Amino acid sequence: MDRKARIFNRICFVIFTVGLIADTALMGMFEWFSASFGVTFREIIYTMKSPLAGANNDFFGGAVKYVAPKLVAFIIIMAVGVFVFFMVGRFVSTEIVLGRTQGSVKKIDAIKLVKSILFIVTVGYSFYVIYSINERLEISSFIRDYNSGTEIYDEYYVKPDVEAITSDRPKNLIYIYMESMETTYASKEVGGEQPEINYIPNLTALADENVSFSDEDGLGGFISAKNTDWTMASLWATETGAAFSFPIEGNSDFGNQEHFSKNTITLGDILKQKGYYQEFLCGSDARFGGRRAFFEQHGDFNIYDLYTAEENGYLTPDQEVNWGFEDWMLYKIAKDELTRIAANDTPFNFTMLTVDTHHVDGWICPLCEKTYPGHLDNVVVCADKQVKEFVDWCRSQEWYDDTVIVIQGDHPRMDQALVSDAADRMVYNCFINTGYDPQTLKMKNRTWNTMDMFPTVLSAMGYSIPEGRLGLGTDMFSGQETLCEKLGSDYIDSEVQKYSQFYADNFY
Repeated sequence: MDRKARIFNRICFVIFTVGLIADTALMGMFEWFSASFGVTFREIIYTMKSPLAGANNDFFGGAVKYVAPKLVAFIIIMAVGVFVFFMVGRFVSTEIVLGRTQGSVKKIDAIKLVKSILFIVTVGYSFYVIYSINERLEISSFIRDYNSGTEIYDEYYVKPDVEAITSDRPKNLIYIYMESMETTYASKEVGGEQPEINYIPNLTALADENVSFSDEDGLGGFISAKNTDWTMASLWATETGAAFSFPIEGNSDFGNQEHFSKNTITLGDILKQKGYYQEFLCGSDARFGGRRAFFEQHGDFNIYDLYTAEENGYLTPDQEVNWGFEDWMLYKIAKDELTRIAANDTPFNFTMLTVDTHHVDGWICPLCEKTYPGHLDNVVVCADKQVKEFVDWCRSQEWYDDTVIVIQGDHPRMDQALVSDAADRMVYNCFINTGYDPQTLKMKNRTWNTMDMFPTVLSAMGYSIPEGRLGLGTDMFSGQETLCEKLGSDYIDSEVQKYSQFYADNFY
């Protein structure tokens, strides 16, 4: 083989080897991402467009730790293989005799053969990686849905009429969004998915003793509909009765955060017009995901976040953990704020968002006991105890009789801890001190989703909802069929992912 041919072959080997290494690295990253996060291309696009102040980048370290050993092993194997192959080729003929025919000898160069095999493997593996990523992230379906249209909002969306939403004696609202709180954490005996242990006994008891709508006879919950299945999308859906379906090309209202969907009427907008003082509490930078813009512009919420807590002396910057501060401090601040707020003669809506149960695998705080071998097991048990203690504290306050407490998960877990074998991923809900008699309500074997929370929360507070519907949501206390029950949850999931001119005209 002449010198040019040898150089060309070596270049090909390098290209194919680098391609395989790149594919291996990409596949490793994807496997780690898929196991750690349950998000699709839609959530990724939204996160990339959102304000990321306060975001925690530690997960990149987890990706590197997962991929690096596999990648190093693969590079070593490839390097050794290529080195041995070329060294052998320097001293031994690389020609392989395939056979003899009528005195002629059929030969093939081994280097060319290996080069061809490497080319086929590289190209094939590349297509496999692309296929796997597309299937998991639903990229092609996102493109397909985005280029198709729906009229679900034209036909079923009910725009809130604030004047028609009335009450003789409305109650205060404490709205607790619990990160990734789904009912699969409970034991199978009570309706969850755990073989033996109920990791949320207190939340289970609260659901049994109060109002909790379920998809089955036992502890269940609601479906996290498409485009409502990450935190900001869930906040949006429960406050508006619509899915979070903003365009990827950039909507001026949402993109620059100066006017977050200013034409939309939300729960906060309604309660502001009813004279409520409103506050949103979270343990991180409230700008993350656009939460500050949304709550400030829809209900004039007072925002209490990580930096507010530091200004008020609850912690110093060097005491921050991961995203900001832990839930035990969140509940402490909530108690102090509610005591302050309740001293005023004004109805209030106090909304808060926990975070310790966030993926990946949750966060162990000083209150967590190591009762179980699993990391997340103890985190969930700790979260369950803390919310029960907070509810008990609320019940001991003078203002409790005039206050409704709503507890709900924001969406199902995004990693696979505790829930990898779960069939139905339902989101937890509980309505406390509503005044409704649970015996008179149709609470079991219901099919409903995140958007139904919008009118249901108002109804729990004592407000009358015209015809029992707001947005795409149905008041669960009304006993009416939800859109999920009428149309099917799969249909709704499919439609809310498509482009809607009505949505563009009313929400952008």
